[in-house]
Amino acid sequence: MSWVEFKRDFNWVQPGFTIAYKAGMTLNVTRACADEAQAKGVAVKLPKPKREKADGQEA
Repeated sequence: MSWVEFKRDFNWVQPGFTIAYKAGMTLNVTRACADEAQAKGVAVKLPKPKREKADGQEA
């Protein structure tokens, strides 16, 4: 899994299903989806976000 930010709309088409991602979405997607989106220039990979503790402070 990889974190990506979609810069343009992107339809990830697989046999049996399609997932529509909208520009501006930041999501954790499968590596295959992230690689394809990045190769097409519609998304950029992001570093893994830091977790927060229950009190709202960074871990």
